[in-house]
Amino acid sequence: MSAIVVPFRFARRVSQIQKTAAYMAGLPAKHAEGHLRDQLRRLEEGLRKKGVADPLVRSEVASYEAAIRANLWRMILTGEGGAA
Repeated sequence: MSAIVVPFRFARRVSQIQKTAAYMAGLPAKHAEGHLRDQLRRLEEGLRKKGVADPLVRSEVASYEAAIRANLWRMILTGEGGAA
């Protein structure tokens, strides 16, 4: 018997997205990008270990990245961000 693993959409994890964006806003750009790469790599590895299908892994990682970047830009443009 085979099961299809469908994760909760990571782009809807608002608290985690806001926390990551806020942390990135306080870092120099180079370090912020490195932090984001690490977070995305961990997410991808975790989903693969759980047996999530490759197309869904790519979709989840891309959606999560887009949500973090959108939140980061919102923080920067509204003055909520740190000294990035």
